[in-house]
Amino acid sequence: MPEIKPFKGIRYNLEKIENLADVVTQPYDQITDRMERDYKEKSSYNFVRLVLTKYAEGHDRQKEYADAKRFYDDWFKNEIFVQDKKETIYPYWQEFAVGEKKYTRKGFICLVRLEELGKGNILPHEKTLSKPKADRLNLLRITQKDLEPVFLLYTDAKNTINKALDKHCKQEPLLELKDEKGVTHKIWAVDSPAVMKKITGAIDDSILVIADGHHRYETAYNYRNELKGIAPEHPANYKMITLVNIEDPGLVILPTHRLIKNLEEFSLEEFLKKTNEYFDIKKTDRDKIVKDLAAADLGTFGFYSPITAYILTLKSPGAMKKIMPDRSDEYRKLDVAILHSILIEKILNVEPGKIEDHVRYERGADETMRKVDSGEFQIALLMNPTRPEQVKDVAQNRERMPQKSTDFYPKLVSGLVVYDIAK
Repeated sequence: MPEIKPFKGIRYNLEKIENLADVVTQPYDQITDRMERDYKEKSSYNFVRLVLTKYAEGHDRQKEYADAKRFYDDWFKNEIFVQDKKETIYPYWQEFAVGEKKYTRKGFICLVRLEELGKGNILPHEKTLSKPKADRLNLLRITQKDLEPVFLLYTDAKNTINKALDKHCKQEPLLELKDEKGVTHKIWAVDSPAVMKKITGAIDDSILVIADGHHRYETAYNYRNELKGIAPEHPANYKMITLVNIEDPGLVILPTHRLIKNLEEFSLEEFLKKTNEYFDIKKTDRDKIVKDLAAADLGTFGFYSPITAYILTLKSPGAMKKIMPDRSDEYRKLDVAILHSILIEKILNVEPGKIEDHVRYERGADETMRKVDSGEFQIALLMNPTRPEQVKDVAQNRERMPQKSTDFYPKLVSGLVVYDIAK
């Protein structure tokens, strides 16, 4: 069973930080150089000075790692950061809107004992890259602080855990802020052993699937392995996580659309001829394509060019079985697998090893089509989002989705709670 536990969280001192929105950040891999500058202008105590930006060119990384440790040590010494006295779990709610619809995603922050991904009860769902893992490992070695939680999904069909926590969340939050994206974040502190016992009991039979933060999890696991011979209860045996019920109504996955460029002598006529072998083709237009796509089932895509638009629906799932005979049925049903294996590789003739030469990723459909209208890209392939149950099913099969298969929204902001892994 997965082993989770409370911890003595370290957080900003509200007596010294008037506005939490001035100090928290988006996750490190979302932070551009422009965002870094904006964050630093907001406050000299902004969390970006610890978590750093994504692994960007032109950064003196060794100096930044050392600076992060120096900032943390100074802030803790001067009580910009304070540590809770009791072992605590932290219910974490995010209130947000997608279009006209409002959501509340309910989770809680705790620790989980590290184990090798895919070998036990903690499962990945996407592939990872070596460069960001090396960057995060270097930062972890120097600071010895777990700065950002990993976002995991658990299964709790009876919603036992949220029911146990909800009564504590009727009180005033310990922390509350609205971030630059308009998302409201609320944190409470629960140190009741009885509640913790109920939570661990409900999660006994659950698998945990990483929704976001694969690199951070693998970094923590690799760091733990470097510390040979440590005691079972050494802090580095655990990773700070945020757990969300996979059936939570506030769990939202947004689609990540594909923009295509550098296709030599692209012919719409030839594209449609090849596409007709695999897909039913229905004419649409720029104003209707998003609505038409949203109303469709699995295996349906939007094609958009400056001159026309179509809805493409896979004729037979059997086509994917021939293309991917070694994959599970759950994997073959993924829109992202169908899109890449048939539309991008077979029809557009883009080799998997050259995907970065031709494909870019974009979240919003309007922005995606605008980039085609501007001539920056030749065509766009619009997608529906991956469903949470698909993430779970593929992970349970010990398979990993291609990168950019899911976009869980919103992100967990960084700077709410820190975990000290130093002994």
